[in-house]
Order: sequence, then C-alpha cells, then structure tokens
Amino acid sequence: MSTDETPDKPKRKPRSSRRAKSEPQLALPPASSPASGGLYKVQVFYLAARNTNPKAPVKDALWFATYPIIPRVGDCLFHDGIYYQVERVFLYENMGPGWYADIEVIYYGRR
Repeated sequence: MSTDETPDKPKRKPRSSRRAKSEPQLALPPASSPASGGLYKVQVFYLAARNTNPKAPVKDALWFATYPIIPRVGDCLFHDGIYYQVERVFLYENMGPGWYADIEVIYYGRR
C-alpha cells in the first residue's frame, strides 16, 4: 500500500467537482388546470335562513361565476350590489366540463 492511501478513509472528490451547478427545474402546471383560458367556473349559493343580520337579503340566491382563482374562505364576493363573504368551499376533481367548486357565502354587512 502506498503512503497516501489509507484503508480506513475512502477517497474524497475535490470540492469543485462535488458541487455541480444544476439548472433550475421548471415548475409544472397544476394537475387540473382550467380549460377555459385560466378561469375557474364555480357555483355560488347564499342561504338566507343562516343569516341573522336584519340587513341581509331575505331570499336565497344561486349564481355561477368564473374567477382567475377559486375564492377561499374569508374572501369577499360582490354580486347584484351586495357583498358576500365566503363561508365554505367544496372542491371537485374536475374530469370534464363543469364547475370546479361550490361556494357557500353569507351576507357581509361591514363596509
């Protein structure tokens, strides 16, 4: 055995060759990207019986809308001159044409 080789320690690579600079990886699109030009179709519903605010609308409401992102809990939506706050979101795995989420809203009385 030569003097520079020892049986206890494996040979080390020089530091410059260990740190190979890797190219940045490209981000992959989401698995279920919207088909209609970056907009998500959602169904929004308002249940009047759940609100105790006297200024809240007295009739239930249902409408369809498209958004660049699916609204999240706490977000505010404006429809027919009234502000609504997202209470619950039900997401769907969209395998074909249809909507991506059902969104339950409540009256948002603070302005």
